[in-house]
Amino acid sequence: MFSITLQAQAQQVRQRIFDSEGPPMVGTQVKIERFTSTSAMQIKAAGFSFIRFGVWVNSMQSDDYQKRVGNAFAVAQEAGLPVLLTVRSTVPLALSLQSDEAARNAQLRAAAKQLIHVVSSLVGTYGNNVLAVELWNEPELPAYWPTGDVNTTFPVYMQTVCAGLKNVHALTPVIGFGLARAPVSGSQSDKLLQSLQSSSDHCIDAVSYHAYGMSEKQIQDASAYVLSRYGLPALITEWGASSGARGGMTGQAANIQAFLMKRASMRTPLISIYEWQDTVDGKNARERNFGLVDASETPKPALAAALAALRRQ
Repeated sequence: MFSITLQAQAQQVRQRIFDSEGPPMVGTQVKIERFTSTSAMQIKAAGFSFIRFGVWVNSMQSDDYQKRVGNAFAVAQEAGLPVLLTVRSTVPLALSLQSDEAARNAQLRAAAKQLIHVVSSLVGTYGNNVLAVELWNEPELPAYWPTGDVNTTFPVYMQTVCAGLKNVHALTPVIGFGLARAPVSGSQSDKLLQSLQSSSDHCIDAVSYHAYGMSEKQIQDASAYVLSRYGLPALITEWGASSGARGGMTGQAANIQAFLMKRASMRTPLISIYEWQDTVDGKNARERNFGLVDASETPKPALAAALAALRRQ
């Protein structure tokens, strides 16, 4: 009965994801370490329809980390917020990066099985509140793919992941791969998708990417290209504006409102705003101040701007 219910929920979400003509779902990103009942209720009251947070495969070996993940899911469910679950590792996936290709590929496949196990466990435990599983985050960037040449290691790893997630995919929508740039023709992200095209048709329901700095026309063009090239919708799992950049809080609020006011014409069924709360340990002022609220959860002008835009369809 539980499996049948999840399959029905997955089909409903897939229909919504593929509906590029309807109003997009808009959510916001949180960090599990600072996600509280108070923030969840504020997010819900502001009109966001889901949250996005990441789970690190290598950290799931820790009981304390597993408890933090469980607490984050419990808080989200209590507030009625489905979770867009991004799963990746923060450590290299293979140690034999140069000399022995066979050994390297074996390590990549073993690491892929670890991700499969974590995703299967999370969906099995929290599947009724998982909007979709997103595989990885910005694999084009060495900081998020510390495993050598992405062009040779990513396909080996992700093909194994795709093959191992068939049962999960039947129950929960799967999207990928949190690309750092829109997959336009000839881009690095486009090359990664092409390397998986034979398997990605059976692995992901949509292509996800990050749209920082993109215009409405660029987003529309990216959606059209992904649909034409891969037969999949394109989703924005990160876009944001910082109050630590030029324009300060006023500029951030104006950018947030202008972006969300155009969301219906972007042909993008899902948008996740980065992020809910300022990050105190960011490497510079820009990185520290993407939040709609500050580090103490005091609302910034950007939150009011987002709320005003979300109230208008």
